[in-house]
Amino acid sequence: MINVLKLIRYPNLIIIGLAQYLFRYCILFPIMKLEHVEPAMSDLNFALLVLSTILIAAAGYAINDYFDIRSDRINRPDKIIVGRLLSRRIAMLFHTIFSIIAILLGIYISYKVGSFKLGAINIVIAILLWLYSVKYKAYFLVGNIIVSFATAMTIIVVILFDMYALRLDGHMVIWGYVLFAFMISLIREIIKDIEDIEGDKKCGCSTIPVVIGIPKTKIILLILVGVSVVALSYISYLSNMQHLKIIFWYLNIIVIIPFIYMGYIIYISKNKADYGFLSNVAKFIMLSGVLSMTLIFNWF
Repeated sequence: MINVLKLIRYPNLIIIGLAQYLFRYCILFPIMKLEHVEPAMSDLNFALLVLSTILIAAAGYAINDYFDIRSDRINRPDKIIVGRLLSRRIAMLFHTIFSIIAILLGIYISYKVGSFKLGAINIVIAILLWLYSVKYKAYFLVGNIIVSFATAMTIIVVILFDMYALRLDGHMVIWGYVLFAFMISLIREIIKDIEDIEGDKKCGCSTIPVVIGIPKTKIILLILVGVSVVALSYISYLSNMQHLKIIFWYLNIIVIIPFIYMGYIIYISKNKADYGFLSNVAKFIMLSGVLSMTLIFNWF
């Protein structure tokens, strides 16, 4: 069982579930009260939606390891699961079971909220993650965009299923979290590409660092970090103007400063260990952003 949990990256799945629950109850519900809109899902159906999202992500991790055996033997031989701790057949079996259950759950919940179109979301994400692992991971920028989009969808899917009748154009905080999820995921994926450059080169992948080199890739990362810091600083400024000091200090100390620190480490990084550390810093920032939802509801 422990090997299966490693295969599906259970810490990441916990973060996904936590993000969806906090987003619904700390962000969406206060907005719903302001707009006098009732949630489309019951608590049980929302739990099923979270489960379907987690299963889609777990299936994606399983299929990614299934197709990454060759590069993983070079990039992280001591962390290989498929082909060493679990057979490829077992990995594919888990991918298939998780994907089918997630798709069926998505269709069921879409029926319960009265919009069958929403049932296509899990199907599309499952297909995208399959194509990413089979083909697009090796393409310049395409794989990074797919994973970042899938990460942002963990937030968007809650909006679509629970608030599809609500006008969201005026609620900047909602789209702020969507963009945050996309940006931090994109940064982390590019960092991981630098970390895995040796194996990707030998496997013929055309990732960003393979194509343009590590120095130019670091410039791209610094630009993305800079844009993120500016955006977060603006949100911090707005919270200060509205006398929400706890949000102001949280964003500055727990999110913005780690972002700036990440930029510094990107600038001075020289080896694989540095980029492995940076990947963990990005994960910390992601978790910090998720936990900030417990404070944002004071904004409303």
